[in-house]
Amino acid sequence: MKKGGVAVLSTLIGAVAGAAAVGKVQGKTINQKAEKVDKFKGYYNMLNQWLVIKQEGKSLEKYFTDNGYKTIAIYGMGEMGNRLYDELKGTSVTVKYAVDKNAASTYSELDVIDPEDDYEEVDAIVVSAIFAFDEIEEMLSDKVDFPVVSLEDVVYEA
Repeated sequence: MKKGGVAVLSTLIGAVAGAAAVGKVQGKTINQKAEKVDKFKGYYNMLNQWLVIKQEGKSLEKYFTDNGYKTIAIYGMGEMGNRLYDELKGTSVTVKYAVDKNAASTYSELDVIDPEDDYEEVDAIVVSAIFAFDEIEEMLSDKVDFPVVSLEDVVYEA
């Protein structure tokens, strides 16, 4: 009888441990999906505000001129970085260069440097990767003496 009790107890402990492991993996997956949803919701809201600005006949240029930023660099040349560059072409704001962790494989009219490279002086760096802004700003604070701003702030303050 003792062997049967031990076997049942072992089976129960194994089942509980297995369920806990599965629950942990599922919880992690759910958290990752929730983070992704939040990220895309944030981009959606920012792009919606950007569209409102455009429909009002305005431009993000206003943010830069209001803050005295005549020359900028764009950190992150994904979709948002490219849209910002397109928005500022032909305005009073000069985009001098871009920074991207995939600099070697990033196609752009701009010079694209690696985050570890030396940065040419500009009036500000605009981070287009809004959900990584805090980490990027912290990293850049050790490398540059000029303002680091989030594209999200640019859009909402333009």
